[in-house]
Amino acid sequence: LLVFVLVAAACGDDTSDTTQATTAAPTTTADAGGGDTTAPPDTTAPPETTAAPAGVPDNPDFGVSADTIKIGWMGDATGPTASAQEFNRRGSLAYAAWKNANGGVLGRQIELVIKDDEFNAEKALTNWTSLIEDEKVLAIIHLGGSHISTALMPDVGELGIPVVGQPQNIDVQLETPNSYNNIAHYGDEADVATTRMADGAGGIENVKVTVVQLELPSGDEWNAYIKDSVEKQGGTYVGRQLLNAGSPDYTGVVTALGQSIDAGETNYVAFHGAPSHALGTLTEMKTQGVEVPFVGIHGLAGSTVYTEGQLTAADVVEGVHSFLPATSDCEGCAIIRDAVAGTEWEDDVGQINFTHGWIDLDLVVQAIERAAANSGELNWDTM
Repeated sequence: LLVFVLVAAACGDDTSDTTQATTAAPTTTADAGGGDTTAPPDTTAPPETTAAPAGVPDNPDFGVSADTIKIGWMGDATGPTASAQEFNRRGSLAYAAWKNANGGVLGRQIELVIKDDEFNAEKALTNWTSLIEDEKVLAIIHLGGSHISTALMPDVGELGIPVVGQPQNIDVQLETPNSYNNIAHYGDEADVATTRMADGAGGIENVKVTVVQLELPSGDEWNAYIKDSVEKQGGTYVGRQLLNAGSPDYTGVVTALGQSIDAGETNYVAFHGAPSHALGTLTEMKTQGVEVPFVGIHGLAGSTVYTEGQLTAADVVEGVHSFLPATSDCEGCAIIRDAVAGTEWEDDVGQINFTHGWIDLDLVVQAIERAAANSGELNWDTM
């Protein structure tokens, strides 16, 4: 189920820490400086899940000890896409603390092993190897960065380790049986975006769209799916502008975009990137006086786009996302709000990616319980 997010531009302050943590204790996470951040225990019990036998044996080769179950998290917590991925990390940490405070899973504590790759493919490979060979985790969640997941999918498939909830959904992930995706595929997001552009332009025949994308495999797929969707429905695909993820040339891209708009060639932008890249592009548009409506992938729905500055460069900014922020009116949203009330994560509930990170680990916990109930043991195969 796709949720289309329309967020009004607003002025405010949005901050987050970038601490790296391994969570084993019920309510405590160690920060990068070695100190502890201790949240008060939560008394709200998690919803009931599938019953599982308490006597599931230890399996150290798959991260299962008498006291803990190791789950890996790898992604960008401090690099160029941390404006989105860091909130995924925080959501998973918050879930681990809440679940552990309420007894953990199968009588064991969740140990979330965090690996920050800073969006660097070489560092990600090192982190991957560490999680598999040293930590011997039972599953991996998140695995952010399409250039990283593209490189690792052959290993994921060959090893059979479950990888859950990647923050991008590209073709190679769908082709890997044990890669479990819970965010919309770029082709689906492109179809939704095309419909929104048609509505805004008074008909698809009036749409003239330029893609602005990061130089990544997922960006290339977004561009291809937008072109295909727009042209099939009768609109005009103009072309694309590329942004380097680590050192984006916002000035050059916006200048070229402005020239295309002035020439009557472009009246919409279909955007691919993290919230920080969207914010940088829109801010430069404001500086140059360039105005054009934006639609885009889930990164454009990240609330930091709207809370870190007053954006008037675009008439409308919309992003397609598969989750709701926990401030919304839904049963699961209320559970998250209650669980993090009074903790270090209380202010994160408005972030869509916080919800995504929470749900990723919740899905793994449900899989653990069901694997134990069905087979009586925990390993990659039973998961």
